[in-house]
Amino acid sequence: MNTKQLAASVIDTVVKIVIIAVMIMFTYKYATEAYGFGYRVFAEEPVSSAETAKVISIAITEEASTMDIGTVLEEKGLIRDAKLFYVQELLSQYHDEILPGIYELSSDMTTEEMMEVMSTAPAEETPEDAAGQPGGQPEEPVGQPGGSESEGNTEENPENSPGE
Repeated sequence: MNTKQLAASVIDTVVKIVIIAVMIMFTYKYATEAYGFGYRVFAEEPVSSAETAKVISIAITEEASTMDIGTVLEEKGLIRDAKLFYVQELLSQYHDEILPGIYELSSDMTTEEMMEVMSTAPAEETPEDAAGQPGGQPEEPVGQPGGSESEGNTEENPENSPGE
């Protein structure tokens, strides 16, 4: 074997080792992320404690998808991850049971508790009750084009949170 063949063989071996090392690193990284996501599907804690909880009113329309609802809940600080909410809803007993309506949700509720509230028919409210002002409805309901939910009824009082 001459020097060129020996150098080519060494370089080829080094490249293969580097490729294998990179593959192992990526596999470890993404396996760890997948495990963390899977764990959170079943063990996600509320975003805040009862002392620091905020209550937010959201309106859900017939057209709202689970991902739309999750995105709004994430934007309003009620959950950490809309994709996680989507998977939790798929695997929960409340799959395809979220009903349109106006709901009071608290940041100290688990995702399961929020889905439970949203899967029960909302109590009939007067327009004044719905948005906290006479004749008002929450602006831009979830599921409407360009819509999210109302910030008009945000409270810092954890005693007003449903599901307790």
